Amino acid sequence: MVPAMHGPSDEPSPRARATLRIAGAATALVLVAFTLPLGMLATIVPDLSAGDVGRTWIVSSMSVGLAGALLVAGSLADDLGRRRIFLGGLAVYGVGSLVAAAAPSVLVLSLARALQGIGGAALLASSLSLIAHAFPAGPSRVHATGVWGAMIGAGIAIGPLAGALIADAADWRVAYAVLGVVALAALVPAGRGLEESRAPERRAVDPVGAALLAGGLTALTAAVVQGNAAGWGGAVPLVAFAVTVVLLAAFARWELRSAAPLFDVRLLARPAFTGALVGSFVLGLAVLSFMSYVMTWMHIALGATVVGAALWGLPWSVVAFGVSMRARVLGRFLTPRVQTAIGLVVCGVGLLLMRGLDADSGAGHFAPGLAVLGVGTGFLNAALAQAAVSVVPPSRSGMGAGANNTARYLGAALGVPLVVGLLRTGTADRVDLGQSAASAATGAMNSLLLVVAGIALGGALAVLILLRPARDRTTPSTEKALA
Repeated sequence: MVPAMHGPSDEPSPRARATLRIAGAATALVLVAFTLPLGMLATIVPDLSAGDVGRTWIVSSMSVGLAGALLVAGSLADDLGRRRIFLGGLAVYGVGSLVAAAAPSVLVLSLARALQGIGGAALLASSLSLIAHAFPAGPSRVHATGVWGAMIGAGIAIGPLAGALIADAADWRVAYAVLGVVALAALVPAGRGLEESRAPERRAVDPVGAALLAGGLTALTAAVVQGNAAGWGGAVPLVAFAVTVVLLAAFARWELRSAAPLFDVRLLARPAFTGALVGSFVLGLAVLSFMSYVMTWMHIALGATVVGAALWGLPWSVVAFGVSMRARVLGRFLTPRVQTAIGLVVCGVGLLLMRGLDADSGAGHFAPGLAVLGVGTGFLNAALAQAAVSVVPPSRSGMGAGANNTARYLGAALGVPLVVGLLRTGTADRVDLGQSAASAATGAMNSLLLVVAGIALGGALAVLILLRPARDRTTPSTEKALA
């Protein structure tokens, strides 16, 4: 497949610009669905009679689908066609959204959001690889991946506020119905506007590897969610952890022996590749997981209205969008390694700035820290998008995008139950010590912020070590195998 043609000045072709518009819109649509419940969880929970376990599953279920399917979708996009996987993902996402709109129970809603996650995985992995195909390495690709990263911020900004406004004016189900209709209606223009691309040498599909990886990651996230929500000593989390170990060990063994592996595990020996995964994982674990619950916490603990809590969350998402759009300029003189490390450090600072809550604090206390957190998130969205397609051979850009996004949403899937659990147990412990409910809730939040800030700062150090160019050496034979 011949890449999209560009002029001497690296000016993108009309086809490349259309690819960027379609891929960016789809990426924003996925993140809208991911963050939509943040603005209407307080409405969904009583409507479906959801308890603590149900609340955690509603927030985490889309992450389970994303984490389980992203790498599979990215590798299939390289081999079967990125446009084909993109359109299939759009259809699955639309169907999942419509099922969510009609969900009669927490179980059905969680399964529908997991289905959205599977469709969203296909969209995220294939959209970034479509961009990498349309924009050759250089300034135009830096610009395009920066725009793609900014669309993550745009979706995050739209989701909570749209959910809160729709739930307040009508019904939370309307929001999912709108997503479903928009996704299915977009199939025709997306099909016409995108150019098919795939790896030059088509490999055999690896269904065994796909099943083992998807099953292992799904079991891992399910174990953490259920264990944190219902207790770690229960049969479900223990069995799920055992299944995780067996499936992921079998996956690694299978891939090392496969002539056409779904994921070349030898890439994990490349510090640049592993460093990019660490950056994405920490972004999900420390930032996305915190933001997945903080607006609900503002409503429950601080008495903010659902719409008010969504509005207070805007400094993070709006700033992240703006910084991602401008961070592409920094790519001209800052490497992805430096941008990623700076982004994680700034995120850690933003989280620390939100500490100092007391019983008299309001939701506005979070605004300065959220704005700083948005700066760091914007840096990361741009840098990690570029890193995802720069540390793998061009023919495997879908796999690189899938692996990078898998790390991000696996981190979010594992982080949400961590955040909810630390807040719940921290509050309960303080109440048992005689503190008022308000003091206990804010004290637990102060402790949580210290934990997630530490994760972000530790991740920055790991990225600086792993992404050192001098250590990223691959032998010619390995490069040939990876290509």
